[in-house]
Amino acid sequence: MPERDPLIGARFALEVDGVVVGWFAEASGFNNKSEVVVEQSVGGDGKPILKKIPGTMSYDDITLRRGISDDKGLWEWRQQIIDGQVDKGGRRNGSVIMYNHAMEEKARFNFYNGWPSGWKGPDVKADDNSVAVEEVSIAHERLERKN
Repeated sequence: MPERDPLIGARFALEVDGVVVGWFAEASGFNNKSEVVVEQSVGGDGKPILKKIPGTMSYDDITLRRGISDDKGLWEWRQQIIDGQVDKGGRRNGSVIMYNHAMEEKARFNFYNGWPSGWKGPDVKADDNSVAVEEVSIAHERLERKN
């Protein structure tokens, strides 16, 4: 297998239902894990046998951060959940897409049945000139990596 250069996590976008809804400065939560279930039995010689098997699979929420703008798309999606519309358009499929410096897609993380589980607005101070950042967390039922 040929060795490949690691990806630079500098340019990535959130795509929801096939439409890019934003470009982000930070992303995290591309994790999955299986519960470890210990199955215990007794062998023919009377000795205990322990076998570890995968149990329930779980996925962390994806968290995205970007400079806040006048685009209220993420806010409005979150508001659907607050208004109790999780199963009335609130659950959506999407992807977080990583690009190289030539803006070629290099990695895609697809999530399924996602919905914004949290939104955080910027922390602001009058004497601070840093970029005001918004953060959204997306709960989902499955995550897979493509390309």
